[in-house]
Amino acid sequence: MRRAIVKTLDGVALVFGFALAVSCLAPGSVAAQGQFAGVEIEGKEHLSRLLTVLQSRAATPATGRVRITHLGDSHVAADLWTGQLRARLQAQFGDGGRGYISAGRPWPSFGQQHVRSEQQGDWRTDGLRDGLDDGLLGPSTCGVASRESGAFVRVATGIKTTVARTFSRLEVHYLRQPMGACAEVLVDGRLSARFSTRGPWAEPAVFGLDVENLSHDIRLRVAESSNTAEVRLLGFDLTRGEGIIVDALGINGAQGRRLLRQDPTTFQSVFAALSPSLLLISYGTNELFDRNLSMTTYARDLDTTLRLLRASAPGADCLLTGPFDQLKGRRPPVNIDALYGVQREAAARNGCAFWDARSAMGGAGSVRAWRKRALVQKDMVHLTGGGYAKMGDLLADALIQLAQAPR
Repeated sequence: MRRAIVKTLDGVALVFGFALAVSCLAPGSVAAQGQFAGVEIEGKEHLSRLLTVLQSRAATPATGRVRITHLGDSHVAADLWTGQLRARLQAQFGDGGRGYISAGRPWPSFGQQHVRSEQQGDWRTDGLRDGLDDGLLGPSTCGVASRESGAFVRVATGIKTTVARTFSRLEVHYLRQPMGACAEVLVDGRLSARFSTRGPWAEPAVFGLDVENLSHDIRLRVAESSNTAEVRLLGFDLTRGEGIIVDALGINGAQGRRLLRQDPTTFQSVFAALSPSLLLISYGTNELFDRNLSMTTYARDLDTTLRLLRASAPGADCLLTGPFDQLKGRRPPVNIDALYGVQREAAARNGCAFWDARSAMGGAGSVRAWRKRALVQKDMVHLTGGGYAKMGDLLADALIQLAQAPR
């Protein structure tokens, strides 16, 4: 079957039920002053392309675009950890826009930082239906679809935030298919474009629209009603020329092997359109709570997953992060040290750098101290808003320190 990216060039409910006002640290932060005392990234030689473009962003005049695509589980889905990383890196190297976000609200509590998402009408969620999905989803591994005329999804920037407020380019990622319906794009309440999602076979496609570099309220509306024709959306990409873009593509409860259930051609095609500079990969928590997990099987699946990601974004560097320190009941998960060993070895085999998030928290058992400081939730697994912000700062410091180090 022939599939390819098709481009048209014409034109907060949070997961854990709390809100966070993310603070931006100025370029004069600890890392920017050269006083780095955190946990360094291992295998920094695997980040040479990323560091080159970050240094271009730090030069005068700043040039280039850097996209970091963060894939993971619920720690990533809420965009609190990734959101602070976005705020810090954009403050340091320049704002490239909000980036890629899943369309609509694929689950009821979906919500991310620096953007507002909404949907109205009858929308089906794809990618979360336990074996009923076809894998034609792209890197977010979920999407929404509707056959109802007038049903719409909304994405808006600049609402109660100073981070990633504006964008000048909107790209709608959708599935072109034989029973595709027509869609309309409204920018700030005005009809700006209409396009068809119909095509001879199922393939990922992109509709692009240039807009004024401001905050915008975008609505994509189904323009016709049918018992069979539908608009099937994968996501929105909101960018503005050069600068830093940080995508947060997480799914609650996900393990890394979830990516292996995606259609590889669709997965790789959407990644090709995004063209990330860094794949930031953060799975492991749900693997630790999987009673049937075999470390041998996990090592094999992780290698396969990393090969898929490297093939999907051959121009990107790769950074794997270990899971946070956590407790299963009153004790650490029994496999956490073994899992860390597997991840480190897989990262090295597949040309990826590695960051030890548990050590960044203070090492084994540090989750208890974080709980006392109100940085970890009662489940001793998920962090609070302040905890995720701290982890975002720690990772940002490690990346900024590498970018500023002599090469």
